[in-house]
Amino acid sequence: MTEYVSDIKQINADRTAVYGTLSDLTHVRAMADRIPQDKGLQIEAIDADNLAVIIPGAGKMQLHIVEREENKTIKLETVNFPVKANAWIQLLEPNQGDTRLRLTLHADLNMMLRSMLGGKLKDMVNQMATMLSMIPYQ
Repeated sequence: MTEYVSDIKQINADRTAVYGTLSDLTHVRAMADRIPQDKGLQIEAIDADNLAVIIPGAGKMQLHIVEREENKTIKLETVNFPVKANAWIQLLEPNQGDTRLRLTLHADLNMMLRSMLGGKLKDMVNQMATMLSMIPYQ
C-alpha cells in the first residue's frame, strides 16, 4: 500500500470536541458546503459510521469507520470501491484547546495508477485535512 500523509493542521478546539465531531460521520454535512463546486463531489448517504461520496470519473466511494480510539484516532476504509484504501485521522492536543490533526491515506495502487494519481492523492489528502480543520467544533 502506498501512503499519503497530510501536513499537520491546527484546530483551535479541545481534542474531545474535535473527536466527538469527526467520529460521527453525520457531522460531515457541516463541511459539505465547503467543497468547491468545480470539484463536482457530491455527498450522498451518511450515517454515524458510513459515508458515500460521488466522485466524477471514479464513481461512488463508500467509507466506513472500522475503528475508533477515543480522542486519538478514527480509522476508515473504502467499501465497494475498485481501489482498496484506508484512512486514519489522528489527533493530538499539545496544549488545552489546541488540537493537531493529521490525515493518512493508505491506498493499494498498482505502479501505473501510482504514477498517474500519486501527486493528486497527496494534494487531496492535504485538502481534506484542511477542510476537517475548518469545521466549527465548538
